[in-house]
Amino acid sequence: MTEVLLLEATDAFTSVAVRGRLDAAGVGEVDLSLTGQTVARRRPAVIDLTEVGFIASLGIGMLVAIAKSMRMHGVGVAVVAGPPVRTVLEMTHIAPLIPVVATREDALRALGVA
Repeated sequence: MTEVLLLEATDAFTSVAVRGRLDAAGVGEVDLSLTGQTVARRRPAVIDLTEVGFIASLGIGMLVAIAKSMRMHGVGVAVVAGPPVRTVLEMTHIAPLIPVVATREDALRALGVA
């Protein structure tokens, strides 16, 4: 089972964590919730994927869609990921759209809210 947890929601930013796998089934389980916790808040967002063990193209596509929607609202998103998922995201050259970093503090700095 894949799930989204709201970690922090302030006037300055939102922080959420995803746990599980972002394969076809996992994306189906969390897409609406993750979009609601990030895009709908219209605040810069940190998406913590450190507890995600696998990310497929559908998971990457979901992150890109969230980032594009947030950009339309004038806010950004940054992803915190552990080595396996971070390596996959770096290989996609997603960084110009979504900073992929190792820590929450790095994500907040990338968003300009730290």
